[in-house]
Amino acid sequence: MRTFRFANKRKRTVLVLALLIGGSAIGVAIAAWTTGGSGSGQASAGTAVSMTISAGTPSTSLYPTASADVAAVVSNPNPYKVHVSSIALGAITVDGGHSGCNTGSVSVTSPETNSGAGWDVPAKSGGVNGSLNVDLASAISMSNAANDSCQGATFTVALTATGASTP
Repeated sequence: MRTFRFANKRKRTVLVLALLIGGSAIGVAIAAWTTGGSGSGQASAGTAVSMTISAGTPSTSLYPTASADVAAVVSNPNPYKVHVSSIALGAITVDGGHSGCNTGSVSVTSPETNSGAGWDVPAKSGGVNGSLNVDLASAISMSNAANDSCQGATFTVALTATGASTP
């Protein structure tokens, strides 16, 4: 019987030691998860690059007493999309082969806002600028005062886009 008690006492001692060691390990684990710290971080802002607008391919032709579309391609070199809220149409020039065309007979509407929605120009992806084809519907008109020299002419309209960085 004595050996039995000794074995129980030994088991108790081992059990108590195991509980103490386990409890200490849990305390250390809790302490590790509840520690804190302080310091600082840093971020820097990039610099916006101006978009460019180039001539597109119009879907309609211009005739006396009619309106036509002005087509353009907006190119975005920034790594974020840009929302263009409006495009202002400005000075009108005619190609060199039609210098006798009276450009005073041609007028533009301004500004264009895409019915108030504007346009979202995609971000640059990899090495390729984001681009968006824009069709400004009925944005250019020709009056009945246009002379015969205007036939077959290509008109260039100065465009200026205004917008915010991201919608």
